[in-house]
Amino acid sequence: MDDDDASREVDCLVGGQLTIRRHVFTCPNCADMFACSDDVIRHLSTAVTCGQRVVQGLTLDSDHDDPEHEQDGAFYEEYEEADPLDDAEDDDISFNNPPLWSAPHPEQYHPSTLESDYDTPLASVDPSAGPRPSTWRDYHPNEPITHPGGENHLQKMDHNVHAAVRHTENLYYPFASKTEFNLGYWLSEGALLQKEVDVFLHLEHTRNNPPSFSTSKDLRVQIEGLPEVPRWDGLEVVKHLFANPVFAPCMDFRPYREFEGTDLDNQRAYGEFMSADLAWKIQDGLPSGHSFVGVIGASDKTPLTIGTGNKEMHPLLISLANIHAGVRMKATSHAFALVAYLPIPKFLDVSKPVHAILSAQVYHFTISIVMRNLKLATRDGCPMSDPRGDLHMVHTPLVAWIADYPEQLLIACTASKCSPISLATAAQFGDPLLHPPQTRSYTLNAIERACTISDPCNIASFHKTCQTLHLNGVHHWMNGISTLKQLTGREHQDLEKLLPGVIVGAVPNEVACALRAITEFIFQAQNLFIYDETLHSLSEALHEFHHYKDSILTVGGRRGKNGPLNHFQIPKLELMQHVARSARVMGAPYQWSSDITERCHITHVKRPYHMSNRRDFHSQCCRFLNRQEKLQFFQLYTVLKSQRASSVYEMSREENTMALHYPEATWISTVLPGEQYIGAGKPITSLFANNHTHFSSDDTIAILLTCRPHFPRLSIAEASQRFHIPDLCPVLGDLISGRSYIEYNGRQICHSNCSLSFDYIHVWQKFRMQQCSTQDSRIISPARTVQALPPSSSMPFGRGDTVLITHESSELLSPAVSERYLIVQVKAIIQPITEAPHMNQPFLYVEFFNFSHSSFTTTDDIRSITPAPVTDMFSVQCCIRSNRDPSGDIVPLSSVHQVIELIPKFGREVPLSMNCNNNLQLACEFYVNNFADKETFHAILSYQ
Repeated sequence: MDDDDASREVDCLVGGQLTIRRHVFTCPNCADMFACSDDVIRHLSTAVTCGQRVVQGLTLDSDHDDPEHEQDGAFYEEYEEADPLDDAEDDDISFNNPPLWSAPHPEQYHPSTLESDYDTPLASVDPSAGPRPSTWRDYHPNEPITHPGGENHLQKMDHNVHAAVRHTENLYYPFASKTEFNLGYWLSEGALLQKEVDVFLHLEHTRNNPPSFSTSKDLRVQIEGLPEVPRWDGLEVVKHLFANPVFAPCMDFRPYREFEGTDLDNQRAYGEFMSADLAWKIQDGLPSGHSFVGVIGASDKTPLTIGTGNKEMHPLLISLANIHAGVRMKATSHAFALVAYLPIPKFLDVSKPVHAILSAQVYHFTISIVMRNLKLATRDGCPMSDPRGDLHMVHTPLVAWIADYPEQLLIACTASKCSPISLATAAQFGDPLLHPPQTRSYTLNAIERACTISDPCNIASFHKTCQTLHLNGVHHWMNGISTLKQLTGREHQDLEKLLPGVIVGAVPNEVACALRAITEFIFQAQNLFIYDETLHSLSEALHEFHHYKDSILTVGGRRGKNGPLNHFQIPKLELMQHVARSARVMGAPYQWSSDITERCHITHVKRPYHMSNRRDFHSQCCRFLNRQEKLQFFQLYTVLKSQRASSVYEMSREENTMALHYPEATWISTVLPGEQYIGAGKPITSLFANNHTHFSSDDTIAILLTCRPHFPRLSIAEASQRFHIPDLCPVLGDLISGRSYIEYNGRQICHSNCSLSFDYIHVWQKFRMQQCSTQDSRIISPARTVQALPPSSSMPFGRGDTVLITHESSELLSPAVSERYLIVQVKAIIQPITEAPHMNQPFLYVEFFNFSHSSFTTTDDIRSITPAPVTDMFSVQCCIRSNRDPSGDIVPLSSVHQVIELIPKFGREVPLSMNCNNNLQLACEFYVNNFADKETFHAILSYQ
């Protein structure tokens, strides 16, 4: 190795013998030697001359004498809080004043070298910077500058105390082999208690093949000897997330504005946080060449026991807004890291208001301790290694906090029955207008007034004053936050999808309009990308709800424990007024959902608690999580090293064209193709890569049949009888003769006893289909299963799913068929057994639905379909022949375009004989359910 290398191996003689080689790290500026890379980074971030030269080098492009630079201080004031740290010494380092130290070495930091290989602008090496198809980006002019000399987490493991042993003798040390490590990993995952692990290790089979650990305690000791993970400190956790190589292809380092369309006709798209206005504003206030990571905090008290014990834990999680939302929202990505368990104090002999005030004070004081170093890094910046091992000067502003409504009030210092983000009170929650936001300055001024009026040490008097100023001097709920501490929203979500179509005819139209409008708002707000037209649609939907909402009160639709309610004092209803503004400032709202943090309750709280002895469990949970994280990274490290793969994740060209939601699994799949890897979440299986897949005419939809038919080699008569398709033979005759269902509009030409060129067919009862998301073509949606089950004793009509098919021409047809898409029910999936090329392919026997006549409008001699009033859903009815039989025909399997859900028009009552297996046969008219799922909602919008 050259002497200039940052990391050098040094042989040391002790007692006349050569010891194991150890790595020594040197400062790239002053050549001082250190034991590990963390010591080098700490050395560079101190106020000594060497560290000052690095800071000056990272900020060399900024002109400190420029008057515009003086505005940086105003930006940082937004993040300063009343904290003892504000009075701390700054080690004489300030980015808002000219440097006081000597100039750096000209060959090392001369401005002309900033575009060299040594100082590389990040955008040129960031593979995730490419825009989506049909979009373009305008990146922030303050381009982050990187320096070599850092290390990602896997690179640090190369210099662990046992690295030499792993490099030369045993990669899996302290485990004896890969097999033993995998066994230890499986035993430690949390499925088995320590007692059960000991039982396994003392089985005769295990004793005959003994691992290097004989008890669960021995196993824990070996795991704790693996390379270290970050300390439980806010800044250390942020550094660890930022240096995680798994996030290399799915992390943004530079704010941008994304547009869709051409330069002359484009609209702004708000998606990731870095595409929103707040990210741009933060970068505006940073010194030249600096970057930032947007810190996301999340906290939520969760019960550990139900009914007995009344044990709770209060986890505090941290993530980075720079990580793409699709990855950050996956629990298997480990993008949310636990940084602390917050205390849940119990004060004796105090009133409930005093208890609440003291608990709130403990909460805020604890958060201040955990975030102490992050606040300093926000103001001053801190050298950090990115996922590729390059050094950045990074600031760490807090950009979001995810919490439920009670905790939002606690964080915002707001009294109950008030909005945590605006000046609205409970009586104003139902107002159809946007109330002024509750700003930091407003809250601080209110606290100052409260302290002026009452002595904070007199808690009872201070509490009363706070209540008059809408501050949470007390945060008290008479019967607790909820009588049910755990309640899934799955049932509510399923009901929400059906309600707009089911209630039509059973309630006044005004009520149906209000519920449909609020449902539409909810679906629009969950878009992956928010455009100007989306913001307009959100505003219109919310306006329509408020226009009709009084009808809900008129019919008694709002009910409480004591009877009907005559108000809309619903906190979420007031929060909806801020969604449009939040989308512009923070990006698409879906990424701030608490779903992921609630999932973390299982992985970060309940599973560790389950593995403890229930006494002093906080420390046991911390150690359990440390071991799990060590195992996770060590497994990734050993997989890469065993294949001689790089510790830096570089995406292939093919991966760059697809949205990456499971980066670790995708990375490993390129290293170990075809092998299972238990350490990461399993990505969505792509049917597009299957050799047996059938594709739609435009190659946007993949359809897969099983290799073996469910009913192989059935005669035409057998298939007709088994699936109750009496006209199967004539429709096959029309297909052979080249006559299309489009050409004859469902009329059969061939007779029921016509002669066919084949006698047998294969029949399937289901197929799987997969397509790219209508919102982002880079995202592959999960595969859907379409069934065509034959009739049986339990299902006299069988079960056939409904799908949307496209015409062969993909053009508007007239006069026989004037719509491009048709809705059909799949009754059978068949493939003729013949050598004719045009017939030796899968087909569907389907029964048609016609769009209702009231749905057609004509403009300039062009007939189009419009949704039905009230529901804003398309209306269809069964297509019936003159003999009252359903109109059926054969269509190509490749014509399937979308899975569709139909809701019968029930009216005021639902027939008792109707169920999910017969409603398509018993009902006559249906609504095409826009709200079946998010993809269907956006797909139907695109068809209109």
